This record gives sequence, structure tokens and C-alpha cells, in this order.
Amino acid sequence: MKYILGILIILFATYADIFLFRIGIVPLEPALFLIPLFIVVSVIKYPVIDYLSVFKSHSFKLLAFVLFMSMIYSAFSNASSEVIIQKISLNLITLLLYLYIVHFFRTENKQLVVAVAVIGTFVLGGSILYDFFYGLPKHNIDLAMSVRKGGFGENPNQAASGVKFLALASLVYLTKSKTLKYIVIAFMCLTVFMTFSRSGLVSIILILAFGALNNWNFNFQQEISVLFQRFFKLFLLFAILYVSLIALADVIRENFPEFTRGEAGERLDLLTGKSKSRNMHQGAIEGGRAELLIDYIDKFVKNPLGYGTGYSSDKRVNGGMLNTHNYYIYLAVNLSFLTLVAFLVYVYYNFKLAFQYNQFYYFLFAVMFFLEGFFTHNLFYERSVLVCVAFFDSCIYKKSA
Repeated sequence: MKYILGILIILFATYADIFLFRIGIVPLEPALFLIPLFIVVSVIKYPVIDYLSVFKSHSFKLLAFVLFMSMIYSAFSNASSEVIIQKISLNLITLLLYLYIVHFFRTENKQLVVAVAVIGTFVLGGSILYDFFYGLPKHNIDLAMSVRKGGFGENPNQAASGVKFLALASLVYLTKSKTLKYIVIAFMCLTVFMTFSRSGLVSIILILAFGALNNWNFNFQQEISVLFQRFFKLFLLFAILYVSLIALADVIRENFPEFTRGEAGERLDLLTGKSKSRNMHQGAIEGGRAELLIDYIDKFVKNPLGYGTGYSSDKRVNGGMLNTHNYYIYLAVNLSFLTLVAFLVYVYYNFKLAFQYNQFYYFLFAVMFFLEGFFTHNLFYERSVLVCVAFFDSCIYKKSA
């Protein structure tokens, strides 16, 4: 049964369960079939009493608090009942998935845990490459016409996020296997670059920077002289990568015309210093994240107590606006400043636990998670992020003997 659970976690982490449902291979939605199957198998596989210690984890407490607040604030929301029920259901499913996934990771042997993380990385990353060069079966005309491909993740930003988090989890137990470690790092860089996700590119730069400075060790390395040596190596690495990108830019444009059109072309020009500042400025402001951020902050200032569950997700009540694209603002606008404060405390505990247990990769995960909150309002709903939250928590909350 543990292999069934491992396969299901891979499907969840790579969004392959959603993709398989979209193209008709899986007959029912994941929430009606694969997720209940995972929960049932987990309950059968592990004694219920073993889960009790997971309730003490800071992630479980936060997810339970968000669920509680979404139920309380449903009474004050003007969003449709459909949206409210959807949000409460998603929060409940997220809490249950975290509970059973973290227990799987902290219970099963290291080889199986590593296999799940590594296979997940290559399945999601491989789907991005296949989607770009060949094209996956399309169920949506917008996806079919999109130049930026997201593989099973559909949205390129979501796909890039999934690859970087899964790759980071893979690296935890690969510190002694240099070959596989560098293969995972190279594959992460390649596939995230193919999505042209700005948040993804920033994240992998930080992962490479921190990783190189710490020599990719599991524990923190604190020698100043060593840090200076690694910083110099890191500077050379990024210089070589950037020069290589500029040198290959014309080759890429000539052989892959997809990179010259639309947003992909603009982002390649931006990376190589050939973008037109006026156009990029307009793209960043007109209808973009900056405008959304300003509008939602204004709404929050007017009502710090929140507008109710599902408010930012229902265009009929939020003035026709897109969702926040920012988890911090999402919590504040929908569920009040109290929930935002709870989340900030949670983020603080991520960093505290990393230093307390001397785990470098948990620290790196905390950095990525902190930044991810600025790029998406679906932070815990993104399966790859949730799976990696459970993975890294399993490194801290060990199963009691």
C-alpha cells in the first residue's frame, strides 16, 4: 500500500491527476476519487493514533486556523454560496492532505521518500519539455494557443513553482550523490527557464546562490573563509551562465521561433537586455499585479477585519477584479488581519525551526515559501507546494518511537 500512496503523492505533486481527469483517463475529479482514495488507504495503512503528534506541527495548526476562519467568515461574506463552499472544502482537503502526506514522509524509508520527490521533479519537468516541443493534448483553447507552456501544471508560473519545490525536496537526501544532485539542479534550471516564469527564475537564482554558498550541505556551513571562496565561485558561475545566455539568444530565436513571439519573446529580450523599456513598463502596470496589489491594499486599509470567505474569488462582489495573486493580501482581504498575522507567525517559525534543527534545506525552503506568497493567492492549494510543506515538516516532526 505504501507504493500506492507514493504514486498518488506523485500524481498530486505534479498535477498529473488533474491532467488525467481533463483528458478523460481518470473518470472522476480528483476531489471525488483520487484524494478520497489516498485518505482511505492512509487510514488503513497507518494506525490512527500515529497521526496525533502531527496535530502539534505549526503547519497543521495554521491550516486548521485558516479552515476555522473561513467557516466563521462565511457568515459575513457576500460571495456566492458556491464560492464559499468551494473555499471551505479546499481548506478542509488541504488540511487532510497535509496530515496524511507528512505522515507518509516521516514514516516510510528514505529510499521511497527520495524516489517520490525525484520522480515528481522529472515527471512535472518532463511534461513541461514535452508540452513545449510536442504539445500535450489540449482541453482549453487558451492553453492550446499559449506560447509559454506549463505541462501538467497548465499555468507556467504554477509549473515552475512545482519544479523548484520538488527539486529542492529531492536535494535534501542527495547531498552524498553528486552526479544525481547536479542532474536535478540542471534539470530544474532548464525546465523553469522553459516556462519563462519571472518568479521561477528569481527563485532558482536564489537556490543556486544559497546552495553554492553552503556547498549544498544538509547542515549550515558557517566558516567565513569558506563562504568567501564559494561567493567567488558563485560569481563566476552566474557570469558564465549569463554570457552563455546572451551568446545563445540568437541561436534560440532562430531555431525556436516560439521564443520570439508574445510574452516569451519579451521575457527573452528582457533577460538579454534587448527589451523596450516602455513596453515592459506598460506590461507591468496596465492590468498587472502591481495594480491589483494597490487596489487590494486599499480595500484592506478600508476594512482590516476582512470582507468574508471567497470575496476576492467572486468577481460579482469584488468589483470585477482578478484574485489577489498574493497570499498575504488574500488572507488579509478575505479573512482579516488576524489571519494575516497568524500566517506571518507561521513564516517566522519556518525560519526558526530551520536554525533550531540546523537544517539548511529547510531554511532554503522557508525562503522560497516566503517569496512564493508574493506571487500566488493559491499557496497551499498548489499541490506541489503542499507536498513540499509536508516533506520538509517531516524532517522536523519525526515519528515518535
